[in-house]
Amino acid sequence: MENTALPGYPGTRGLNFWEADAALRDAASPMLTPQGRARSAEFGASAGQALDALVDAAHAAENLPRLVDGAVRYCPEQIEARRLLARAVYGGPEPLALSERMTRAVIANYCGEGGITCPLAMTEGLIGLLEKRGSAAQTREFLPRLKSDDPDWALTGGQFITERQSGSNVAANETAAAPNPDGTWSLAGTKWFCSNPGELWVTTAKTPQGPVALFLVRRRLPDGSLNGHKVLRLKPIGGTRGKATVEVEYAGARAEMIGRPREGLVLLVNEILSVSRLHVAAAALGFAGRAVLEARTFARWRLAYGRPLTAIPSVAARLAAMEAMHAGMLAAFYRGLRALEADDADAEALVPVLKTEISMRGSGLVREAQLLIGGHGILDDFSPLNRLADDAIVNEIWEGTHPILAGHAAKSLRRPRVLERFSERVSGGADKEKLERFIALVRGSRTWSEDERSLRDGELAAEAYLLLAGSGN
Repeated sequence: MENTALPGYPGTRGLNFWEADAALRDAASPMLTPQGRARSAEFGASAGQALDALVDAAHAAENLPRLVDGAVRYCPEQIEARRLLARAVYGGPEPLALSERMTRAVIANYCGEGGITCPLAMTEGLIGLLEKRGSAAQTREFLPRLKSDDPDWALTGGQFITERQSGSNVAANETAAAPNPDGTWSLAGTKWFCSNPGELWVTTAKTPQGPVALFLVRRRLPDGSLNGHKVLRLKPIGGTRGKATVEVEYAGARAEMIGRPREGLVLLVNEILSVSRLHVAAAALGFAGRAVLEARTFARWRLAYGRPLTAIPSVAARLAAMEAMHAGMLAAFYRGLRALEADDADAEALVPVLKTEISMRGSGLVREAQLLIGGHGILDDFSPLNRLADDAIVNEIWEGTHPILAGHAAKSLRRPRVLERFSERVSGGADKEKLERFIALVRGSRTWSEDERSLRDGELAAEAYLLLAGSGN
């Protein structure tokens, strides 16, 4: 497909993203069955062609989400993009293994977040929550619709957690939940940052006894009336613009509690946020993969001083460094997936490590690609890099700031059983002296003061990532 900003440049539009990225294939293939690899190749073609075109069209200024009569309205291209992704992830006769689902999330993000993969993450988290802790009535009513790709019937999960005064400190939420005689609850309060305001939401509210509990809220009641809330406005976010984020005021919204009141924050972290954080890492890998692919494709095509950019040593060295970083990110990610699939002791430490370290590097690689390409790298009609750059920084901020998540990872790694399993995981590919220094660092951190932990837990999490990434960085 010819590029209109630079005629003759082939670009990366229309490519099979699985086939075009050898590093992704090398990292993912050992965890996929032969059928899984074939399906990944099929999805790679769909993502590079149909999905990429739909995401581009959905980001035209006139096609962005709008607030109409108190509800978010999406353009047909956005609806079809979501349907395509839902069909790919949930539409088969058998559930996909975690490694294959996350590989598809990575590939989808070669198109940019696009308003599609954040809803995918939230829906996946809600499906898992309901499968583990939902009532019989909830699972019967909602699970088939959450797994459907029918745009007139399917539901996507939303997360209405954050409040203005509490931010990442969910325990400081002030939205109040009052019990109703029929066993439901009535919610009152304002949620400041509500992602993907579709038809079914996970939300938090404080019960009369004090704990912040987890609730399920429908946008509309069974009779079709609006369920006790008002969308105050669309948030003017600088990225991920294909997906609406809003402010919502509850005024008697009827809700169903999930689990027990005192389990609310544990369920939120373990069943909802951990899934979203893994998807943040997958998104960053997709952004990075597309950026490296775009940079390499441009450098091979572009001539400077009579030779391709790839023949210039400084450019070749920058490309090699970018590719090494991308390979390290992939190695760390798929090692983390192995831990999660096996439910290993160190899995809870690896999710925040992957979220923070991979998302940070993903943003950096998109920027490196723009710098290498030069002026064309900041043109909206040349490539998706500008949109990926905007999406990448929002992606970094989602689901907890770096210092908070580094603290979560470090706290987990300080547990002897977790440290032992992590050390076993990385020992095969890690420099022995580096691993010994890391073990000493973690053991020593058990005596750090609270202030020292606040200052140095980021260092500990970064060192854990480098060991996971192996020779990458």
